[in-house]
Amino acid sequence: MKGVALLLLVNLYSCTDYNYIDGGLANGVHDCTMWQYFENQTVDWDSTMIMIEHAGMKSCFDGSGQYKQITFFGITDIAIARFMLQHNSELDTKKEAGILVDDNDYWNKVKDMPADSCAAILKKLIIPEQKIMLKDMPRGNRLLVDQKYVESGGKPFTTLYGDEIFTWMVPGDYDELKDAGAKVLWIARRRNTSSNHRIASTDIQTTTGVINSMDYGFAMGNF
Repeated sequence: MKGVALLLLVNLYSCTDYNYIDGGLANGVHDCTMWQYFENQTVDWDSTMIMIEHAGMKSCFDGSGQYKQITFFGITDIAIARFMLQHNSELDTKKEAGILVDDNDYWNKVKDMPADSCAAILKKLIIPEQKIMLKDMPRGNRLLVDQKYVESGGKPFTTLYGDEIFTWMVPGDYDELKDAGAKVLWIARRRNTSSNHRIASTDIQTTTGVINSMDYGFAMGNF
């Protein structure tokens, strides 16, 4: 538990403005596989690699598996640490309520999480055989209207998990110029209970696909 909390604190101090995740080279193009990119950017992706290997899914990222190109809506170390802390906090709450809790149920390291749960989370964030780039994404929105989400514009994609996510681009304003600012990519699972999630960094290109990084506050358990 202390190790997870320490990991979260270290990464929080290394965060940049707006939860931006460093893509490395200025143009975002890396002459290496996605797995090698993770190995070169361990500040954000160390726990991600452990989770991927624990789930038995490394071949999706190093190009040795069925899919030679993927888009990964990447979950970083902080998102994983938050997920583990949330799980442990829920166990603490049960203990305080007098419910019997096995200490072995606590997640003190990434490999304490069930491998099938790790695989399910990752598959929900992988689009096989497609490279999703911000520049190619239509403008759109997903708004809650009368307790139901209504989509406009954007584009749906089928995940490796077998369900759909909805993706869309929202342009920001620059000073008093409407829609003249930075463009932001958003995603959501196509379920009415799913929230909208902002992508922190887009278009990190590798030889085996594209990484669009979720921000550090991404709640894995709610996706």
